[in-house]
Amino acid sequence: MQSVKLSFMPVAELTDAELISSFAGRDENALSQLYDRYTRAAHGLALGVLGHDSDAEEVVQDCFLKIWERPALYDPRRASFAAFFMTMVRNRALDTLRKRRFTTPLEDEQGSLLPIASERQGPLESAELRELGRTLSVALERLSEAHRETVTRAVYRGQSREKISLEMEVPIGTVKSRLKYALDKLKIHMKGGDWE
Repeated sequence: MQSVKLSFMPVAELTDAELISSFAGRDENALSQLYDRYTRAAHGLALGVLGHDSDAEEVVQDCFLKIWERPALYDPRRASFAAFFMTMVRNRALDTLRKRRFTTPLEDEQGSLLPIASERQGPLESAELRELGRTLSVALERLSEAHRETVTRAVYRGQSREKISLEMEVPIGTVKSRLKYALDKLKIHMKGGDWE
């Protein structure tokens, strides 16, 4: 009997846009594939913003659910799905952080910045973080009002450069140069240096 060799052609992977277009037909396999592609990176991004694993997981799940329920939100002509989805995750994580801050004070009675608490901190770590918060407060006070407001909006409020430009009524180039200047000066101060 003659043996027959079977050769299999590799199945082409569907693009992100193709997977999303199949959401309209409620194709759970397409959702599963998209989830497998992006869950790790999305979780890492959310965790970096929030610092809590359970919150990060919830943010990622919410974002996938939003795309599943409203696939038309993604327009492949405007951006790659990776860029679109990571922006969505970042924004949702920042919203979650802002809501948390409504119940968590950012400053103590003297106006010094408080570190965001971690469940794993011991007394030594907490003291170091308090000192770091004081050092950062001193550095922020040394900046001009415009530089301080710009960096506070970007770092503490998570505002985009475009939003800062709009709200402060300055060109986006000015926002970028103020941020660079302020962050460079803060780095010098945090390393124990001094600036003119």
